[in-house]
Amino acid sequence: MSRSFMFRSLLQQGLSLLAIVGAVSLSPLSAAQQKVLRLTSPAAESTFDPAASDDVPSSDIIRLIFDPPLDYDYHARPVKLRPATLSALPEVSADGKTFLFSVKPGIFFTDDPAFGGKPRELVANDYVYSIKRLIDPKVASPNYYLVEDKIVGIKAARAEAEKSGKFDYDRAISGLRALDRYRFQIVFEAPQYEFLYDLTSSPFSAVAREVVERYADERGRVRENPVGTNAFKLEKSEWKRSSRVVLSRNERYREEYLPLANGKASTLRVPQIDRIEISVVEEPLPRVLAFQAGEIDSMEVPLSMHDRLFEGTKLKAEFAARGVQHTRALEPILAFGYFNMSDPVVGGTAIEKNALRRAILMGFDYRREIDVIYKGQAELAQQLVPPSQTGYSPTLKLRPPYDPALARALLDRFGYKDCDGDGYREAPGCKPLVFTRSSVPDSRGRDQDEIWKKSMDAIGIRVAFFKQKWPDLIEMSRTGKLQSWAWSWIAGGPSGLSYMSLLVSRNINSINDMQFRNAEYDRLFDLASVKPPGPERDQLFAAMSKIAAANTVLDFGYHTYSNRVSQPWLVNYVRHPFWRTPWKFVDIDPSKRK
Repeated sequence: MSRSFMFRSLLQQGLSLLAIVGAVSLSPLSAAQQKVLRLTSPAAESTFDPAASDDVPSSDIIRLIFDPPLDYDYHARPVKLRPATLSALPEVSADGKTFLFSVKPGIFFTDDPAFGGKPRELVANDYVYSIKRLIDPKVASPNYYLVEDKIVGIKAARAEAEKSGKFDYDRAISGLRALDRYRFQIVFEAPQYEFLYDLTSSPFSAVAREVVERYADERGRVRENPVGTNAFKLEKSEWKRSSRVVLSRNERYREEYLPLANGKASTLRVPQIDRIEISVVEEPLPRVLAFQAGEIDSMEVPLSMHDRLFEGTKLKAEFAARGVQHTRALEPILAFGYFNMSDPVVGGTAIEKNALRRAILMGFDYRREIDVIYKGQAELAQQLVPPSQTGYSPTLKLRPPYDPALARALLDRFGYKDCDGDGYREAPGCKPLVFTRSSVPDSRGRDQDEIWKKSMDAIGIRVAFFKQKWPDLIEMSRTGKLQSWAWSWIAGGPSGLSYMSLLVSRNINSINDMQFRNAEYDRLFDLASVKPPGPERDQLFAAMSKIAAANTVLDFGYHTYSNRVSQPWLVNYVRHPFWRTPWKFVDIDPSKRK
């Protein structure tokens, strides 16, 4: 599960196509004989540490370097789990509380000075140690919610660390322990019916203790020295922060073969390619121009550039004739705007504050946002759970309507009136009122700001804009320093539970950027978290979405469509609903690229 992002930065005026392509082209001639996959990212990575990651750019790179215990069958639909570093799928007890894992022998980390010049095999205790890092208060993992109050014994271990100021990684935790060199066990307080899907995500990737102890910063995080067991490794000498990430084939990668659509394996070893070059190209136009020039092999088409490549939902004839491949699918995403419930202007549970939040949402022209920002490639969300996930209810319609007249009437009723005649309302008692919306400093952000300005002017609310780059906004949002912002939550599996966790009070300063506290919501979440998917849990999910709607915490936002285009020479790419980076399975046909 990761936060998605708004595309960012400022397009340089007068930039030639040559300069644009040069920013992302394959520069070293010595790599000419290698198979190189060339990609772009609209935002820079914030970390290479699995425990610290909760944004898409970072998580995508981490999943290429590190291995969680499980991943997905490349072809199976509906999705199907498969072992990644395990000998078989975990054994789960009949009561759903005890999980037994067996790590496959003969898997090795990439070489690193931390290992003293010796090959370092992946063992069971690496996964135990990595999960303990999610618990460590010093690391302050935003993914702690994935295990919080679930695994037997971690609550006491965390409390002791908070008291002493240091987490004891050698302390025995009864619910999390290695049984021998290759087997480890997790015991939960209550049944965990969908936990196995969590084990495909980057936070559960195996890291080596020696690496952390050698390279960790003051927070216990390893931001710049990723050492994993997956198919690729970071080329540190070619990495340029916020500009370029280069990955090369891991020479110690285990024996794995290209999967076929019939469920069998081919005789082709993976990875098929030698290098992945990821250029951070923040503005959408340069990315699209580079793709058109053949300098990018595959990309998600930026929403603002949709009309450049597509007629409606179909690829334009000129690109289809070139053999460009196109896949379109509704993503497991909730792209929403939120209010900070602890903010003195828009926060709080008082009825007049709720009326202000609801009026703002009813006054916002979301139809124009779908047309201008999303280019029609979005569906209105009506609840917390997307249609792709378990627990979605097609009959639940909770989104406030777009109705500026009703918004103005609501503001009038609760005392938000123009006291000084300047055209903008004041708060009850004629106190100053400014609604502050945060956004990134790019063309998309500016377009959204314009829609917000026109919408709020129409109902008499003065709006100001706080502009900052994506990584900075993420950190400020997490710690409750923004009044209002918009970001996205994208799932790594079919469970709807992670979306419900966004508003749990114990996740404040983790993923509950809304700073929302509601005892009944927490109670319902705890009930739902121990029930299997089905009608009973669906009813609990619906009740939680209704609480969110009644308190006007967020706008529910949108579910967006992904439109990925790939060059004719990209071979074996299959879009997976929850696995964004299956690049070890793709190949490059040099004859077609030439």
